[in-house]
Amino acid sequence: MEFYLSKILSFFINPLYILSLVILIQLFIIFFIQSKKLVIFFSKLFLILFLFFGYNPLSNFLLSKIEDYIQPSKYPVQQLIGVIILGGSFNSGLESKERNEVFLNSSAERLTKALEIYKKNPRLLILFSGFSGELKSQGWSESDMAKKFFLDQGVKLDNLIFANQSRNTFENIKYSKDIIANYKGTWGLITSASHMPRSFFTFKKQSLILEPISVDYKTGTSRMFWINFDISSGLSNWSIILHELIGISYYKFTNKI
Repeated sequence: MEFYLSKILSFFINPLYILSLVILIQLFIIFFIQSKKLVIFFSKLFLILFLFFGYNPLSNFLLSKIEDYIQPSKYPVQQLIGVIILGGSFNSGLESKERNEVFLNSSAERLTKALEIYKKNPRLLILFSGFSGELKSQGWSESDMAKKFFLDQGVKLDNLIFANQSRNTFENIKYSKDIIANYKGTWGLITSASHMPRSFFTFKKQSLILEPISVDYKTGTSRMFWINFDISSGLSNWSIILHELIGISYYKFTNKI
């Protein structure tokens, strides 16, 4: 139930859907209620939200704070016994199965970073945690796609472990913590920089301190130009910000962090 509720909430907090909802309400008022005051109110609301979401420096600043909250580990990767990769790097499993081809998304750095470390440390264990983030899973699971990806890239099967049950961050930890505990040594945690705080502290709550290996950054470190409007980039940034802030708040409320 928690998984489905999170998907529904994610839909409604998406900035693009918020703007779309305001437009739909406005159209409803125009055609059915025909209230000039309400039309003006929602027109102003839309304009304010549009300018707010499109003011890129603000979203860049907030997102960079989330991405930099957990500093990347300086632990030598050659000394890691393993890394855990959290799912979220693949597109639909159905098309992947039908085409017999792994379709990667913008979070593919979670996978390529593991390959980079593996080349430096051939004894590395790669634990991939992920089943599917879709409401109705079809075709290959994320673990199926990860297996094909790593084998195609020359990683030995003996180095691969899969936790093929998890559908969200907490289940990533739930189904992988015992596996990590069974292999004594230092493990690295690979996930997107914006997702690292929630992941790192959820593992810590389960008494697992992992070395953070952040990837998939959406912000840089150069000085920001504070007069900049980009609605496309702003909507993307705010989608991540709201998703993580609400996710962290919910995890704290339910004592998962």
